[in-house]
Amino acid sequence: MSGNILGELANASKALTAHRFGVTTAGNNMANVNNPDYARQRVVIGEDGYVQTVGGPRGLGVEVQGFEHMRDAVLDREVLRETSLNASLTSQQAALAKAESSLGQEIDRTGDSPFIDGATANGGGSGGIAETLNNFFNAFHSLSANPGSDAEKESLLQKADILTEKLNVTAERFSDLHEDIGLQVRTDLGSANQMIEEIARLNSEIARAESSRAGQALSLRDQRQGVLEDLSELMQVKVEEIPDSSGQIRVYVPTVGGDSPQLNLVERGRFQEVAFIDSTSSNPNYQFVVGDDQIQIEIKSGSIEGSLKARDGAIAEYRRGLDGLAKELVTQINGLYNTGTAPATTNFFADTGNAAEFTAAGITLAADLTSSTLRTTNDPDQNLGDNSLTLAIAELDDDRIASLGNRSFSTFYRSVVTDLGENVAKVDARLEDENIVFDMLKQQQESVSGVSLDEEMTDMMKYQRAFEATGKLIRAIDEMLDVIVNRLV
Repeated sequence: MSGNILGELANASKALTAHRFGVTTAGNNMANVNNPDYARQRVVIGEDGYVQTVGGPRGLGVEVQGFEHMRDAVLDREVLRETSLNASLTSQQAALAKAESSLGQEIDRTGDSPFIDGATANGGGSGGIAETLNNFFNAFHSLSANPGSDAEKESLLQKADILTEKLNVTAERFSDLHEDIGLQVRTDLGSANQMIEEIARLNSEIARAESSRAGQALSLRDQRQGVLEDLSELMQVKVEEIPDSSGQIRVYVPTVGGDSPQLNLVERGRFQEVAFIDSTSSNPNYQFVVGDDQIQIEIKSGSIEGSLKARDGAIAEYRRGLDGLAKELVTQINGLYNTGTAPATTNFFADTGNAAEFTAAGITLAADLTSSTLRTTNDPDQNLGDNSLTLAIAELDDDRIASLGNRSFSTFYRSVVTDLGENVAKVDARLEDENIVFDMLKQQQESVSGVSLDEEMTDMMKYQRAFEATGKLIRAIDEMLDVIVNRLV
């Protein structure tokens, strides 16, 4: 009889411990309610077995069998994928916004218009290259109407100088933007490599913590998942758990033309860093490589990929268009201004044989061009009222030029800017759709892993009441033992 009572006391003591863990687990959940990397935990309570007694099988009481991590592995992988896609579009949007700033004009997307102020269909806008280009050719028209006017010549040279300066400054801004994006990619990749190393370290810690009991290093697992989500913002990776490894994972990416279709960046406690080889004039394609063997890998999404996609896509296309415009301005106008026969043996734009003078960054007026040397005709007699040269140059604005896709200067530049505007609008639309998907997935993840204060308060009260009831049971058993030991003798 005494042995049975002592057994019940032992069972009640184990129940106290189990309910205490229930209370402290709920408290820990509430303490982490604002921790974005935390997944709520549940204490798992179960019977400790049973024994045969004269009265039949009797339970050995309850005990804490472990802690349950409220995570959905499939949902977590989907969140990693969508995090990368969202970050890629966000970084593209940011890069294109910087390109818009480099233009010194705003993209007008009202009414689904892809045009930019200064490059609209009617040539309107304020201060843009299209307006400056229009003013430049209008100055030739004005001079052709009054070829002997020194004031008109000064006005033309002023408009020409403004045009070349606008092209120079815009080209310099876009060159700086190209370098800035490359620097940002290197910075982001450095952060990604630190995260890769951190995941390998957490793998090792989880393996040590779970060597005797699998799946119980919950805080370490939360930390690792948080680092994985941060890494996915920078570059898309795939993750899978390694069987029989005490909770360790491997993180891998696809390769480009390698012997294996994928390469492990993290495997158990080992890791490899990623290096970036940027594009150059001799090697127009950038590369991401890993290891001493320089194995090339593919980064399909994430902010790193998004930045480079914008830089080498829409922004590079605009730069090529701007250079194409500058080259044809020099070629076409100098072709009319300098026929190679006196007095037409000087240039309007500088052309000393340097290829840079045919780019937006290098275009300048000829060094010897002044209002006194500016010609309105190439006729040897140089009659004061002869406007044949200025009129021919003025009419270039309406000519269709083969190297510009059979378009005029103004139409070509509008198309270049329109392409940039369409890319901005496309990225904005895709990001808007992606945000909807991403937010839905995060809400689903939150419903599974997030902490609800109401639920935790309910659980805490439940375990608290169970603890109090078990305490009353222990007091009752204590009183019965007191009767047996002290009062029946």
